[in-house]
Amino acid sequence: MTSRHGLANVGNTCYLNSAVQALCKSKPFTEYFGTEAWRKHRHEDRKGYSLAAQTADLVTALNAPGDQLIVPSSFVKAFIEFAHEVNEDIRFGVQADAAEAIQILLDGLHTQQARGVIMQIIHAPEPALCKPDETELVRSLESWTAFFNKEYSPLVDAFYAQTQTKIVCSECKASSTRYEPWSILKAPIPGAETQGAEAPSLQACIASAFASETVDDYTCDGCKKKGQVMIHHTISRFPKHIILSLKRFTNQGRKVHARITYDQEKINFTEWRSWASQGSPVYRVISTIEHLGNSRGGHYIMRHRDPTDNSWHIIDDSSLSVSQIGGAAGPDTYVLVLEQVSC
Repeated sequence: MTSRHGLANVGNTCYLNSAVQALCKSKPFTEYFGTEAWRKHRHEDRKGYSLAAQTADLVTALNAPGDQLIVPSSFVKAFIEFAHEVNEDIRFGVQADAAEAIQILLDGLHTQQARGVIMQIIHAPEPALCKPDETELVRSLESWTAFFNKEYSPLVDAFYAQTQTKIVCSECKASSTRYEPWSILKAPIPGAETQGAEAPSLQACIASAFASETVDDYTCDGCKKKGQVMIHHTISRFPKHIILSLKRFTNQGRKVHARITYDQEKINFTEWRSWASQGSPVYRVISTIEHLGNSRGGHYIMRHRDPTDNSWHIIDDSSLSVSQIGGAAGPDTYVLVLEQVSC
């Protein structure tokens, strides 16, 4: 195993232990916060500095040789002080959601480390000579640049993706497009509201997240008429890692226990790319977070792939063991960290 360190549970912190351990299996995250790189862009007077400093200390400790137990009290304190301002329900001694913890960590660390940069679109064809896909690609890059050129961090390329949403009028066929960045893909589970429904595959869950939808009462920007439009969602920018969270908790407060199957070596996103020029984006699973329990409470553990020999191991707070199912889907798999292997 590349890491033999467990994390002590310092008061219902299994959710946070699993979240940070899963992020630490991402090479860009570890290389940035496990070295002095993060200090070059630190902002000591900006919100989240203590969180960034304690994250860096924890990543360094997790990368250190040996197998001693790490007690992450300072990191937990920094996280909860920061997260409580995002969600008042996050506080000391209270269980919270691991997927939300990952999102708070990523967005908080990104904002703390962000700085202004110069982004330029080079080799863009003349507008009059652009094919439709090329025009849309340029627009997506312009949107990405406008969003991140004043607040960029290395976490952007590693974890942030972009969705293209295209609205097509059923009357005049005119279309409008917008672009939106995101750091976590939240995938619904088809049939989740129906008890006893057959468990879908992960591909079906991703398809549900990007399913087209019909809106009947929409004013078209082109013909100015109110009527039906089709809304299509695709991915216009793929990051090095995709963090995918399954929506296992229904609106009725029930947890979905189901084995959402996937190929841990090949999760293909080609179907949801915006343009053919993006290649065939394929990812593999490098870590998962399991939620054991029900909607009223439970326990989180994390499984991860050892990059040296592709073996899989479980980190359950301070306990470390071999995963008997490797990286395959379990009935409680909740969050998956995916690593891009081809594009």
